[in-house]
Amino acid sequence: MDIGNALKKIRKEKGISQKELAFRTGLSANTICSIENNVCIPTEKNIVKICEILEIPRAYLLLNSITEDDIPQEKLHIFKTFSEPLKKILLEKE
Repeated sequence: MDIGNALKKIRKEKGISQKELAFRTGLSANTICSIENNVCIPTEKNIVKICEILEIPRAYLLLNSITEDDIPQEKLHIFKTFSEPLKKILLEKE
């Protein structure tokens, strides 16, 4: 599980700096940096704040956090088949 790199990738895709994300979530820039560098794991409360600012469902962040190392080898093909379509579905607006 690599929530730090997932957060960094999504934040950059949204064009938001660490400093801006920190300000908008009420967290420190050091906290955002620590999360992105996998020095600390965000609390559920902070995940909710971050996802609200990034305008993504929590499930999207968590799904992006799963690495191939997290998946048993015999199920890796299934993961690769369904992860991208599932990510797209999670981002669809109702």
